[in-house]
Amino acid sequence: MDVVIALHVSAALLLVLAGVAKMFRPVPTTDLLASFGLPKVTALVVAIGAAESSVGIAALVVGGPILAAVTGALYLGFLAVVWRALAVGATTCGCFGRVDSPPSWLHVVGNAGFAVVSFVAVAGDTPMQVMGDQPASGIGFVLGAGVIAGLALVAFTAVPEALAARAAPPSSASFRVDSRPPNR
Repeated sequence: MDVVIALHVSAALLLVLAGVAKMFRPVPTTDLLASFGLPKVTALVVAIGAAESSVGIAALVVGGPILAAVTGALYLGFLAVVWRALAVGATTCGCFGRVDSPPSWLHVVGNAGFAVVSFVAVAGDTPMQVMGDQPASGIGFVLGAGVIAGLALVAFTAVPEALAARAAPPSSASFRVDSRPPNR
């Protein structure tokens, strides 16, 4: 069950990161919501970011079944948003402020995975309890969860961007070498 809690902690860490990004850089999310036909309301996106980061912090510090379930519900909501972004051909998933990428099926699957582990974490110990049971006060647990969160961030942002760039047609820009000496 410690592995499930570590994955849930990773999900909560990403909530904090994405929430803070929305609070300080709301434009990508505001634009995404506008592509759904919703009004551009920056204050709403900032409030969503504050709620998201608050749930993430509470899930990390307090933990418990209610916060694990709320984390899972948020990831189900994100799954629906990314799915909709794919359907409308949005250019951004709106998740991470400036560090952003096109929506992808990898992101949908990742959100589903984080939802599942958070719902399963309802039956487990809190993150603080798991840390207390670990050697060295849970330093390895925290580092492992941080690495998983970092890898998920790369999977949600850099990988879809790289795949989109790879699938794009070659640039029409040309490069010409001129063998003539420069005019002086």
